[in-house]
Amino acid sequence: MDESTRDNYPIHDEPTRHLGDLAGGDLSADAMSGGWTENDDSLLGVPERVGGYEIKGLLGSGGMGRVFLAEHVRMRRAVAIKMLPAKRMADAKAVERFYAEVRAASRLLHPNIVTAFDAGEYDGVHFLAMEYVDGKTLTEIVSEDGPLPLGEAAAVIRQASMGLLHAHRAGIVHRDVKPGNLMRASDGTIKVLDLGLARLGNLAADPPGDAVKASGPDAAGELQGADANKAGRLVGTLPFISPEQLEDPDSADARSDIYSLGATLCYLLTGHPPFSGEFLDQVYGHRHGEIPDLLQMREDIDLRFSHIFSRMMAKSPGERYASLDEVIEDLAEYAGNTTGPAWLADFAQRGIGGEISTFRSSSTHGRTSRVLGLDMGMFYLAAAEAGPGGEIRPLPAGGPDTPLFRMAVASDQGRLWFGGDAIALRGTRPHQVAHCVPIYLGQAEVQRQIAGRKCPPEVLLALMTRRVMKNAWPTEDRPDAVALTVPASYDQFRRRSILQAASMAGFGSVRLVDRCLAAAQARLAESQRPGGVVPDPGIEVESDETILFVGLTGQASEVAVIEQASSRLQQLATAGHWNHGTLGWLQRLVDMAAESFRERHGWDPRERLNSAARLQLACERAMNALLLLPSADIRIESKGREISVPIRRDAWLERCGDLIERLRTTIESACRQASIAPEKIDRCLLLGPLLRISELRRRVLASLSPEVPMETADRIDCARGAAACLAAELPGRGDRLMPPRSVTSQSIGIVVDNGKGRRRIMPIIPRGTLLPARTNRRLTIGPDRATMTLSLAESSGPGEDDWHSLGRHEFQLGDDRGSGGPAAAAGPATTRTRARNIGFEVDVNGVLTIRSQVPGAPGSVKLQGLAASTLSEQTLASWTRWLEDVSRD
Repeated sequence: MDESTRDNYPIHDEPTRHLGDLAGGDLSADAMSGGWTENDDSLLGVPERVGGYEIKGLLGSGGMGRVFLAEHVRMRRAVAIKMLPAKRMADAKAVERFYAEVRAASRLLHPNIVTAFDAGEYDGVHFLAMEYVDGKTLTEIVSEDGPLPLGEAAAVIRQASMGLLHAHRAGIVHRDVKPGNLMRASDGTIKVLDLGLARLGNLAADPPGDAVKASGPDAAGELQGADANKAGRLVGTLPFISPEQLEDPDSADARSDIYSLGATLCYLLTGHPPFSGEFLDQVYGHRHGEIPDLLQMREDIDLRFSHIFSRMMAKSPGERYASLDEVIEDLAEYAGNTTGPAWLADFAQRGIGGEISTFRSSSTHGRTSRVLGLDMGMFYLAAAEAGPGGEIRPLPAGGPDTPLFRMAVASDQGRLWFGGDAIALRGTRPHQVAHCVPIYLGQAEVQRQIAGRKCPPEVLLALMTRRVMKNAWPTEDRPDAVALTVPASYDQFRRRSILQAASMAGFGSVRLVDRCLAAAQARLAESQRPGGVVPDPGIEVESDETILFVGLTGQASEVAVIEQASSRLQQLATAGHWNHGTLGWLQRLVDMAAESFRERHGWDPRERLNSAARLQLACERAMNALLLLPSADIRIESKGREISVPIRRDAWLERCGDLIERLRTTIESACRQASIAPEKIDRCLLLGPLLRISELRRRVLASLSPEVPMETADRIDCARGAAACLAAELPGRGDRLMPPRSVTSQSIGIVVDNGKGRRRIMPIIPRGTLLPARTNRRLTIGPDRATMTLSLAESSGPGEDDWHSLGRHEFQLGDDRGSGGPAAAAGPATTRTRARNIGFEVDVNGVLTIRSQVPGAPGSVKLQGLAASTLSEQTLASWTRWLEDVSRD
């Protein structure tokens, strides 16, 4: 790629139909179907720029606002800007209602709700910047295409229910659910729009009186009454309003939204709302009319589905579904799986039990969702479960009354040995014992025969994880989702290996959680136990503070700066290395001991495998003793007698001086990336037994304030935190803890040529970018070349100086698919095919995905993100079958 070629970000053509009723009230037919031009009269009197947004055109208008297409000047992101009409700018109640909508929108972050980005006042203009959705409202879809198939309608309502359930969990009742306020995006995601009439409950910040409940003709009509501020108000849209909202808008609760969603379902299936006619006819229908009989209206409706619809639309709130999670469960078997978005596909067949939208309480009917959290370390593995009521409890990973599983497996006398039983064989038959398996990630196999075969490390991790599942989760039902901790410093190859191991272990839905976030989330969850339980007095959590996490575990070092704001954590920066863990410190101890044995006894235990294994075991025990004592004896057996050498802790730490300095500079690197001075850290969270040594802490944390509080975490905390992270991520759990936000731990770059034969790496997704992260690049080649090469690299280590290759891709000219396959039928290469648009995305697991698109051509092709793995899909399937065979008792 030419270094002179600049990155470009193509601006896509905008569709002519956009946000429907988002402005509030019924939009005119022209506004709903018309496009816009730069010379459109609708922009007269509208400022060209509002805050940091450049106004592009009108999307729609209503009595309570106008919605414009805009673009963030610096981010170049398309947004929808809602503004109050000029005539309402001076109306204090209208302005207050506008900001009530802003407050409601700010509380919600969910795939099925339009996201609010920004709000404020600019030159007297009150505005709300929202997610721009490329799609159509359900009103438009039914108007254009007619009633929907049953499966599609059920899937649409089910998705809408997920978004509304999230709002309900946050204490928000929409009060204006209707087809015009539900939009289907281009990827199939249903988005809930317009919180202008929402009621917020139990918010101390809410204004007094009925400022958040005001309504008018734009909200679907106004009834006259003696008290204009209280009586005679109609909040909602008449064809879809609940009976109780007709009586008293303030009585609306979550069940009112369920009624309106049922009326919307009727519209999707029949093409019209449940009750029609003049104003009084509709009012009478909602209050007293017979619920439409779908069995008579459509032949594809069965009795059970008809009962679901009737229960949603029951006149009395007490006869309706009590919560939308019940609606989600009952609609599961009817919802089609081909019309939903990709993010929902993993849970499409699960019903409410595995539904990503919520964890159900144990008081509801049906199967409840359960999340398994695993902290898989070099030496030990811990497990925990997040239950349906928000409780998180540790599981016996090592067997009955044994919280930790020792990460070891051995094969002897035709059977498998795990954990402590396997470790016991190290002294006599070390060649038959596999331990410290994560250190072998990246290698084709571990040089130990297990059940007659030399296995890849991923297979051995899967084998041990299967044993943990038998210990910790003995029931037949599998967890609905599994969270696995990894060091934040893990690179792409090791993250892929962990996911491959999880797949062979039989886990379907897996989330990788950075261990630093798991430890911090466990601490936060402990301070906010559900059910009104008083927090542990030993856990003090400030609402806003900056946490420095320092982890020194088996293989990896991991440092992170984490910001805690109320009940949500966000990484600001990470640093460390996947191969700079305690094994290096242990090796220094082994070398010191071997030198002492040679000096005192004239014998180096490292010369033979068996004695070297015994020396390492003895050093592991001694290192544990040195955590508390100033010295320890290292004892091993030689020629039938026990010999020993003493090791002083201060001498060992002096031997590890370069490791201490490396960890100290890693901390400084993380703080520098986070733009925070070390002395400004509010709290320090430590993980790893070595960090219990006060002298080591003093040297490593020398740059922190002496008064900073120190807390420690252990493996069980990390397992609990992993389960809490995933439980909070699933929609519907936001009433307890929000899911933590993580950042990229390494930089992703591409290799570029300056045209003079000199190559360099250009970072395209820098370390510290909020996940998920995505960027696009346009690659071009000169007319004298026949192929295009994309070479990828990833940073390695605390700094940006070391890189390793992730692989390369070659594109053949004329290959319109952009994947190096057969050339397009159009014939010879054209100028258009001498370029590729490449999309790079790092997902929430920290895993890179790459897609290639020929400029101007529809669709894209997913490329292999990394160099080819030794475990192909066929090999994975073969090893999975082997695991099933050897795992049988």
